Order: sequence, then C-alpha cells, then structure tokens
Amino acid sequence: MSLLRPESQRNRSGRRLPEYRSLGCPRYGHRVTWCRQICIPIGNKGDCGRLAPHALIGRTQAAIAAYNEARITG
Repeated sequence: MSLLRPESQRNRSGRRLPEYRSLGCPRYGHRVTWCRQICIPIGNKGDCGRLAPHALIGRTQAAIAAYNEARITG
C-alpha cells in the first residue's frame, strides 16, 4: 500500500502564496514572488518599488569598496 494519496485526492489549496507576496515586475512581465535582479535599481528600490537585493551593500562589500578607494586616493 502506498503512503501517498493519488494526485486527484491531494489537497493543493494550502500551498498557494498570499496575494501580498506577489508583485508585478515591469521587466519580467508578470507577477513574481522574488526579485529576478534584471532591473537597474534607483537607490535601493527596483522598478517594481520593492527593495532590490542586488542594490544592497553588505558590511564586507562596503569594507572592500572603502579599502579600494583608500588605495586609489591614497
């Protein structure tokens, strides 16, 4: 006897994401749940208005940029 129910009897309704987690992406063309990182962000925001993860700079990246800038100017 199989441990899984047949596909026709499985409950798939609980797996949908809430509407607020999907926003329209003008570059990608439809609703996506995460950033595809294909736009050029303005500040920290992408074209869709969400925070663009590819625009954020972490501590390590900031330290490397400061080091490189100090080497060039200094």
